[in-house]
Amino acid sequence: MANFDFPNDLLVDCLFRGDEPADSTSDFYAAAQRAVVRAHHEFVNRHPWWFYRIYPPGVFNTAARITNLTITATTVGTSVAATLSAAPAGSVSITGRKILPSGQPWFARVTAHTGGATAVTLDSVPTSLAAGTATVIVQDEYQLAADLGLFVDGLWTEDGYFIELQPEERIRKDWGDLPSPSWPPAAFCRLDQRRIRLSHYPIASKRVEFPYVAAPDDITATDTTTELTIPANWRWVVADGALYFLYLMKSDKRAASAKQDYERGIEECVAYQRRVLMGIGSHPGQSVRSPFL
Repeated sequence: MANFDFPNDLLVDCLFRGDEPADSTSDFYAAAQRAVVRAHHEFVNRHPWWFYRIYPPGVFNTAARITNLTITATTVGTSVAATLSAAPAGSVSITGRKILPSGQPWFARVTAHTGGATAVTLDSVPTSLAAGTATVIVQDEYQLAADLGLFVDGLWTEDGYFIELQPEERIRKDWGDLPSPSWPPAAFCRLDQRRIRLSHYPIASKRVEFPYVAAPDDITATDTTTELTIPANWRWVVADGALYFLYLMKSDKRAASAKQDYERGIEECVAYQRRVLMGIGSHPGQSVRSPFL
């Protein structure tokens, strides 16, 4: 238990230091479990910790635009059935891509399509499209890794270009909703936990890397087999946090001093991470002076 290898070690420590029986006989056993989970949540949410960084980085391929098909949509409204002149090459599904009809100031998302088929469903069609209407089919939104938490910096293209992360409002304000082509895109934004939107759509397929920090898995306070992913020399900070939250639940006046201990621990972890990432010199790239000089 001294090394806090497993969540249950945090639980036992929390009960012991909270003046409770260090087992399930405590009246605050359930509360202590909640305190451990709450402390873990608070710790991992407090800072983008380096040890959750994923290797190798995430990667995705952009979709090349499709320009050799025409489209027909005889009705207007939402959830409109339309027909392509031929199935997209490779029998790929174009669900989620955007249709840009020639001569129109609007686009439509493809909400349903089966690879190898010509039938598509469009989210909205404000103007009917005559048979043979030229169109460009593009993809500027992509769904990334299931465990995506935070981007380390942004996106990196196969050409070595950097694409910076910006708020969705800026993407819409500066580049509008109607997709336009450019590579590399000027920026990208997050639409939800996994989905991003590029400021511009690519003409050709490109490889894109995204260094990221994973969203940590949740823990079960009574778990005695799953080792904590937090480095061993930092786990005591989570233990201090659990004690603080248990004191709060018990309305114990010692909560204030426990919080101070916890906050000092967080500061130590942040400082240590800074040294891990930048080295132990006083400035980046500066080595420690020899004691013999």
